[in-house]
Amino acid sequence: MLNSIILSIKPFYNELIINKEKHYEFRNFKPKNFTSYFWVYESSPIKILKYIMKIKDPIVFPDKAQGLSYGVDRFNSGEMKNKYAYEIEELYLLENPLSMKFLKENFNFTPPQAYTYLQNNVDLQKYIQKYINLKALGK
Repeated sequence: MLNSIILSIKPFYNELIINKEKHYEFRNFKPKNFTSYFWVYESSPIKILKYIMKIKDPIVFPDKAQGLSYGVDRFNSGEMKNKYAYEIEELYLLENPLSMKFLKENFNFTPPQAYTYLQNNVDLQKYIQKYINLKALGK
């Protein structure tokens, strides 16, 4: 889980994911160093590092995502600009989410526009390894 990426997601989409109404995270990239985990920073106005998702290898458009969940129809039809659909296998909430203020003051963290590798911030990686407890939500 520590060799993974951090990405930003808007609060609306995070609620859909947590409530199991959105089963895929749609993006327009596949990281060079692909990992099975995405750490999720919830963007403004919440501004917290909130959870980690375990994901499968991406489905690449024009291949089709399966099932009925938020965004699948738009992805499958090509209407969505994103060409990668990452199926969410499991969610793990941080028992104590990390605020933007804490992240910035202690780790010089800035929210990623697309994504950033967690291992690029060694101090944050060490902090997570030592202090963060996760609570599994399942799929």
